[in-house]
Amino acid sequence: MRNKIFLVGMPGSGKSTIGRQLADRLKMPFIDLDQKIEEQAQCTIKEIFAQHGEDHFRELEQKALHNAAQPEGDLIVATGGGAPCFFDNMDVIKANGVSVFIDTPLEELVARLNAYEKDKRPKFSSGEGLKGQLEELYKNRLSFYERADLRWDNTTETADQLIESLKKLKKLD
Repeated sequence: MRNKIFLVGMPGSGKSTIGRQLADRLKMPFIDLDQKIEEQAQCTIKEIFAQHGEDHFRELEQKALHNAAQPEGDLIVATGGGAPCFFDNMDVIKANGVSVFIDTPLEELVARLNAYEKDKRPKFSSGEGLKGQLEELYKNRLSFYERADLRWDNTTETADQLIESLKKLKKLD
């Protein structure tokens, strides 16, 4: 059986962190789609945005997602926050595995991005405007995220609870 788990959600929601935890517990390979794009482009996402624009980045993202979805075998994929919202990406995710919406409260996203990630994120300003930017982005992306097979709050539930929920969906062996 082919087991692929795609983690979707807002920037800073913890997709990469929970992806690594799931990979460790389930003994499955893990990839972070943003890291894969940076490796292939040999520059940071911020540099891709600055040098080539968002449209070019979204094309690279689509290609990386399609590549991750294709091979046989187990895989956990932490997508970028916008990945499910462009092209046919959410359809590809849904057709090739189980999807989990990592739903993190806005206040937590603001705290995380202000604390340690704002310099890596090309679409966000720091400080007071960040909350408004995240609210707007969440509103625009929610309909894509809600298409996921499972919704999980990493501030109130553990990785083990997520694994149990996945098993109940009969999406994991």
